[in-house]
Amino acid sequence: MRRRRDSYTIHLDRIWAIDDLYVFPRALQQVYFLLWSLTSKHDEVDAERIARAYSTFPWQGGYSAVGFYDQLKFVIPKSKRLRVLSIRYESPGWIEIAVIVIIAKNLEKIVKSVASSIKHCNNVYHDIWTGLQKRKLLKLKTRRAELALKRDERKYINQTLKEMAAILQMPSVRKLNELTGDSYISLKILLSLYRRVRTLANYQNQGKADFRNEK
Repeated sequence: MRRRRDSYTIHLDRIWAIDDLYVFPRALQQVYFLLWSLTSKHDEVDAERIARAYSTFPWQGGYSAVGFYDQLKFVIPKSKRLRVLSIRYESPGWIEIAVIVIIAKNLEKIVKSVASSIKHCNNVYHDIWTGLQKRKLLKLKTRRAELALKRDERKYINQTLKEMAAILQMPSVRKLNELTGDSYISLKILLSLYRRVRTLANYQNQGKADFRNEK
């Protein structure tokens, strides 16, 4: 079945700074690209390039996240990337973008869910990050180190992976684990995804951007 490409409208309000015009669209497109890579059917060439993006980076620090999302951007065909159809900056205003509807609606659901329970979500994220830090699992330097994780460390990673997936409204992480080849990398990717969703959720809660998609 062919995916429908249509428009999605985000309503803008309040006062936006110049930085907002970079921060918000960047977070928006990065979340969209990742959801596209996980939820869409792909031809053989795109599937191979997506798999490469998920397996290339060591995820030892911020560089991996930047490289990962940049690579996803170039994997998605230009015809399927976000494109501005109309924009008006007023109070209220809007930005209308060309999207694959099912992905945009999934993004909306995730953002609204995090926005409605932002304190709880931030606490879960903080607890997981602290737990990884205490166990010295934030920066494993080699693939061998990942494979040599102790049983209790692997159990902790799998459990926290499920917690992050629940927060991000992902019923299954099987596809993600298939792409990364390791639940540790999957967890690092979901943590990075959460930071970007949290950015969008903060715009929602501040009244700057409303993901209600009404024309």
